[in-house]
Amino acid sequence: MFVEKKGYLVTRHTRDANGHIEMSLFIKTPEGTVKVLPDRQLSVFFTDAPLAYFASCDLPAHLTGVDFKPCHYRSFDHKPVTMVQSSSLLLHQQMVKLVKQGGYDVFEEDIKAHNRYLMERNVRGAVRFIGEPDSGQQTFQQARVIPGDWQPDWRVWSLDIETSVSSNTLLSIGITSTDQRVAFVVTSQASPSADILAFDDEKSLLLAFMRYVKTHSPDIFIGWNLIGFDLNFIDQRCQVLGIRPAFGVNGESWTIRSSDNQGKYFATIPGRVALDGIALLKVGGYHFESYSLNNVSREILDDGKLLHGSERWQEIERLHREDLTAFVAYNLQDCDLVLRIFDKLQLIPLQQTRVDLTGIPFEQTGGSVAAFENLYLPRLHSAGWVAPAWRDEEFVPSPGGFVMSSVPGLYKNVLVFDFKSLYPSIIRTFHVDPLARVSAQHATENAAEMDATNKVPLVPGFLGARFDRHAAILPTLVGELAAARESAKASNNGILSYAIKIIMNSFYGVLGSNVCRFYHAELASSITMRGHELLERTKQWIEARGAKVIYGDTDSLFVILNTPSDNSPQTEGERLRDDINEKLSKWCKDYAGLDSHLELEFERVYERFFMPTIRGQEEGSKKRYAGLSSGELVFKGLEAARTDWTPLARQFQRTLFEKIFHDENPVDFIQFTLDELRAGKYDDQLVYSKQLSRPLSSYTKNKPPHVRAAAMIDQKRAEQGLPLEYNKGRQRVSYLYQRSGVVPYEGDKDLVDLDYEHYIEKQIEPIADSILPFFKTNMASLLSQQFSLL
Repeated sequence: MFVEKKGYLVTRHTRDANGHIEMSLFIKTPEGTVKVLPDRQLSVFFTDAPLAYFASCDLPAHLTGVDFKPCHYRSFDHKPVTMVQSSSLLLHQQMVKLVKQGGYDVFEEDIKAHNRYLMERNVRGAVRFIGEPDSGQQTFQQARVIPGDWQPDWRVWSLDIETSVSSNTLLSIGITSTDQRVAFVVTSQASPSADILAFDDEKSLLLAFMRYVKTHSPDIFIGWNLIGFDLNFIDQRCQVLGIRPAFGVNGESWTIRSSDNQGKYFATIPGRVALDGIALLKVGGYHFESYSLNNVSREILDDGKLLHGSERWQEIERLHREDLTAFVAYNLQDCDLVLRIFDKLQLIPLQQTRVDLTGIPFEQTGGSVAAFENLYLPRLHSAGWVAPAWRDEEFVPSPGGFVMSSVPGLYKNVLVFDFKSLYPSIIRTFHVDPLARVSAQHATENAAEMDATNKVPLVPGFLGARFDRHAAILPTLVGELAAARESAKASNNGILSYAIKIIMNSFYGVLGSNVCRFYHAELASSITMRGHELLERTKQWIEARGAKVIYGDTDSLFVILNTPSDNSPQTEGERLRDDINEKLSKWCKDYAGLDSHLELEFERVYERFFMPTIRGQEEGSKKRYAGLSSGELVFKGLEAARTDWTPLARQFQRTLFEKIFHDENPVDFIQFTLDELRAGKYDDQLVYSKQLSRPLSSYTKNKPPHVRAAAMIDQKRAEQGLPLEYNKGRQRVSYLYQRSGVVPYEGDKDLVDLDYEHYIEKQIEPIADSILPFFKTNMASLLSQQFSLL
């Protein structure tokens, strides 16, 4: 008997079973997570090979499970296409190979069967399904799935492991959640409390943890470098110990794999999701000096790890041997920190919202290309087209965002304007779209300068592109998202508003990336070069009003008013904004009969503003400035905002500009800072921190200071017989300068014999000299005065 249920899609999988495709959808329902098997599915791709080609291929007469059909779709080359359906993944691969051997193109052959099934039915997160259940109501066969509206209450576990560096073994697995707090520990000691489960060896621990997962059935694992370290280590120990990693729903095995060239790890856990905190912070647009758990938790929670530092592993192993309670407290504190960060920043609701909007798999923290295709392909198919074939052609990068040469100086009342969602607005206004480009190309070849209706001129792009406004898909899609975002703002749904913003802003990057099948240089260039044109034109309009643009960057313009006015800067800014928006609307209409979706916003007034020169030159710098707006100090690109400068330099610059922006002469403060530095008052602020961009061993010729410091640490570890710390790359190195030269920083014991003159020359002097010319002096003069006093 068939049963109907509501739920939320957790994971999706496809494999061959008994010669046929088996599609498995793990769906969380109010009663628990179940396995849903849609009615027998086929794997599909398209090709421009005619039916006659397959007839001529001398395929076995008894070949079953493959069907070749003509269809109403066309390729981007305006050719009819054939649909090839296969009943197994193996047949699908064989048919793709057969078509390519004939010299024909294949289209959408890489789209997984489960993704196509969900995409074509507009299924994203919430679902309704009907299927025939087994006796345990755990598996539903012959199912049909449609969109739903049920929202789950997720069971989230924060997971963290502790390992022995010296023996490369698992010491413990910690779990915390709203209703769970437990540590599984390998130890010969008796458990001192109920939240510590003691086991004699790793195998016993892993098997017990597996049973615990099955019993309590979490939906989402969260952690810090969760997949690349914690889950990967557990997986490796399972392999060594001969244990099947049955951590999925109903004891299904997980798969932990890494990409070959990027060092990224991926986890496939049937019915469960693994989400890494670092990846989600980056998706959410958060930036930190270091993404270490200790640093992020300090900034977000004002709390941190119980042990930290490069040699904490030694203390961890000692606690494991001698103080089990303290050891477990350390393990569970890490779990708690992750859980609290996720909760405070609402990282899971953000990820779920991305799923609801685009249909990407829940575990996929990146996926801009997948999100774009999930939204675009169904619309493309409805219009009667298939996506273009992958092309092995030279990548032509599009020009970057417009960056104007600045006019350096120290200013009052700088008005800042920026275009609201500039690139999405350009897509909407100028009909930038993959299908619109090829449709216009075809129309131009058949009726010069006219679109498919032969009535309305095509919309000009750049690099020779033109766009058929009637064929464009993206403008409507962006318009729908923009409307949804305004609705989200009106209802104060910040998570939904931000998720939509991420998606809309990703469209330009997708179209300009050759990892996307829709990539074409004309598309991305027609967005960025239009942005250049709009900023230049807006600059001209502003300066025609008597104002002056002192800087511009991507979608922003910085303006000073040259003519005196009785109005406040705020009022003048609002008037200027309204005037420019009127001009934009009129220009778009005159340019190509377009309705403008461009909107210039008046963002803020900087009561005080500083634009520096390029160091050692008179030319104004780019992407670097400081300002004071409504009491808030803002730094862009300057040392105060740079993580590779010392805390001393960053705080020095902040205090320096606080004084300057409040009309205080900075000379006394600079001299005071020099005296305090030489007196050792700032020793704890002299540590540099910089990230290795690649593995340490790849630095052969040029070895900057942080590389030399990392090499010293690894040499020391090698001498102790320990694993190397910096052999993977993309790790931060802390170091400082003693009078003997650069040394790694591993604790306050290293704050001795510091080279204060190095810090004055490299950290204080460049910052001070950027502003002192406005006060008719420089650092050389101040230092010589200090020297004469000595």
